[in-house]
This record gives sequence, structure tokens and C-alpha cells, in this order.
Amino acid sequence: MDFWLIVLLILIIMALAAFVKGIIGFGSSLIAIPLLSAFVLGPADTRAIVVTINLMLNLYLLIRADTLNIEGIKTFIPLIVSVLVASIVSGFFLTTFTNETFNIILGLLLILTALNKLLNISFVIPHPKRWFIPVGLLGGALNTLIGAGSVPVLIFLGNTDLKKDDFRTTIIIFLLILNIGSLASFMLNAFYDYTLLWIALGVMPALLIASNLGIASKNKINDKVFQRVVAVFLLFIGLNTIFGWL
Repeated sequence: MDFWLIVLLILIIMALAAFVKGIIGFGSSLIAIPLLSAFVLGPADTRAIVVTINLMLNLYLLIRADTLNIEGIKTFIPLIVSVLVASIVSGFFLTTFTNETFNIILGLLLILTALNKLLNISFVIPHPKRWFIPVGLLGGALNTLIGAGSVPVLIFLGNTDLKKDDFRTTIIIFLLILNIGSLASFMLNAFYDYTLLWIALGVMPALLIASNLGIASKNKINDKVFQRVVAVFLLFIGLNTIFGWL
């Protein structure tokens, strides 16, 4: 495939993902990764460019953040440390992590996320701090191996009785460290094509515009209906990722 066509497709898919996230607040990686890996890049390059772009977006959000809740960050140190360790260590398994395994795990994550939204599953996890280390290890490993480690962690945090203000500000730091760990792991294990870095830098302005357009459109769109449409889409591409219908 022509290089500039690849860049254009990456731009379109990532902009779509950024726009959707701007509206509903989740789903950018879950939309971008299966579409990129199915039609544009292989799994290795897909997870690498998504992690690179997410890292840049995290830096942008950190720069724009007015304040950071230091006490809140202290609460989440076990989660942050465990996600960093797992994101780096899991990189040593990249050589044996096959494309088939990538598709199965990604597909299952998409299906579970879609069902969680469609069925409106809501519960409270008691004693959430006890789960910080295992959830952090899972998130770090998933981020390095498939590029979407934030999803289970955000679902976990959203179903706890922790103060929302504590992890709203902390999540920027958490996502930044998560993606730094995965990017470092790719580089340490020679699973990073530096051309992707320049592509990511090139498409970033358009992605920021798409994200802000999504945020601006939030009040003009029926949020519940849109979330269900996105969930159905995630369910379909999750099943397609596993069974290869397309």
C-alpha cells in the first residue's frame, strides 16, 4: 500500500476515534485498533502508533490541566506502579505473542465493553484498593500487547465507591505512565518503527481538532442513543476481529 495512503487512512480512522471519544468519553483505542489492524497496519504497528498517539494526547491533557490532586495521586500509587511494571515486563512476550492471540484478546475486550454498555451493567466493587495491583497488572499487559490497556482500568474505576474527583485528575498521570511504559517496552524489544513517530506527530493537529469537535457536539447529540450505536458497532467489530467475517 502506498505510504501516503497509509497516512491518510491512519488520519481518518484516528480522527473518527478521537471524535467519538470527544462525545462519549471512551472508545478511541477500541475503535482505532481493530480498524487499523484489519485494513491498514499489522497488529505490531497498530498498537505502536495508537500508544504513541495516546501518549501525545496525554501530554497535551497534562499541559492543559489546571491542577493535579496530589493526595488523590497518592491513593492510586499501587495502581500506577503496577501498570508501569506490567507494561514494561509484558514486552518480553511480544516475540511469542501471535496475531491470532492479538485478535482473540482484542475481540473479547471489544465484546465485553460493548455488552457492558448495551446492558447498562452497573455495580459497586467493594474494597477497590485491594484490586489496584491485579487491575494495574492487567491494564499494563493489555496496553503493551494490544494497545488498549486503559479500558479495563477505567471500567474498574467507574464501578467503585472511590471519590470521582480523586481519580479524574489522577487518570491523566495514570494514562501518561501507562503509555510511557508500553512505548519504552516496544523500543527495548525492538518492536517500534520510528516512522510511526513522525506519522503520529503529523496527524496530531487534526486529531486534536476532531476531539474538540466531538466535545463541541456533545450537547447536540442524544448521548444514550449514540453510546448504544457505538456499543453495537464495537460488538460487531469485536465478533469480526475474532471470526474474520470481513
